[in-house]
Amino acid sequence: FSVGVLVLLAFLMVLLCLVTILGNMLVILAFIMDRNLRHRSNYFFLNLAVSDFAVGVFCMPLYIPYSLTGKWHLGKGICKLWLVMDYLLCTASVFNIVLISYDRFLSVTKAVSYRAQQGIMSSPAIKMVAIWVFAFLLYCPAILFWEHVAGHSVVAADQCYAEFFNNWYFLLCASTLEFFVPLLLVTSFNVHIFHNIQRRQR
Repeated sequence: FSVGVLVLLAFLMVLLCLVTILGNMLVILAFIMDRNLRHRSNYFFLNLAVSDFAVGVFCMPLYIPYSLTGKWHLGKGICKLWLVMDYLLCTASVFNIVLISYDRFLSVTKAVSYRAQQGIMSSPAIKMVAIWVFAFLLYCPAILFWEHVAGHSVVAADQCYAEFFNNWYFLLCASTLEFFVPLLLVTSFNVHIFHNIQRRQR
């Protein structure tokens, strides 16, 4: 890229980073300051805002120079940390969207039982913790231990990407769990919500 193009790309990336940080910070602050927002379904939006805020604060600033220069200058340790956080946070965001859709599905299609749910199993905290645990288990052990199991690293010293980047079997399985299954679930929940609302309006 020419210098002008690099400057433009850097500006747009920094702008996107700032929008991500500020937008999600507003959601978090609104939740903290307004007690009326603190009901069950909004905790899931808070969880999503926290994960996206962390992406803007940590992941995007480290990605911008790497993307523009094509080289990683921060060492292997920071690379591993960045990869773990990036995969964890992005996966958690996807799972949070599924959880939000599921919560909306229950509130619309099973309104009476939804309002009556009590106890620890229906606690939003349990569901939110589960989101982070599942998100961590999907990619992070592979990021941390792949090269030790394989016995060698395929990533150059000046690069930073996951060791399984070229392993199509792992990527297919992980992508199915991270993208295709959530896509089907969110679509299914919203279709059911749409049909339920249509039936009520007849």
